[in-house]
Amino acid sequence: MAQPALIVLRPGDKVLIALSDEPDEDTCKAILADLRRTFRGCDFTILAGVSAVAVQPGT
Repeated sequence: MAQPALIVLRPGDKVLIALSDEPDEDTCKAILADLRRTFRGCDFTILAGVSAVAVQPGT
C-alpha cells in the first residue's frame, strides 16, 4: 500500500487548501482556526470547488 506524501510546513509558508466541495462559512472558519493553531506562522487560504493543495515556501 502506498503511503501519502509527507508535507513539512515551516513558518512563512503560504498554503492553498483547495476543496472539492463547498463548505459553509462556519466550517471554513473552523478549518482555518485548526490549521493556524497547528501550523503557527503559516498563511492558509481555502478555495472551494476544486481538489488539490499547493504550498509556496516562504522566503
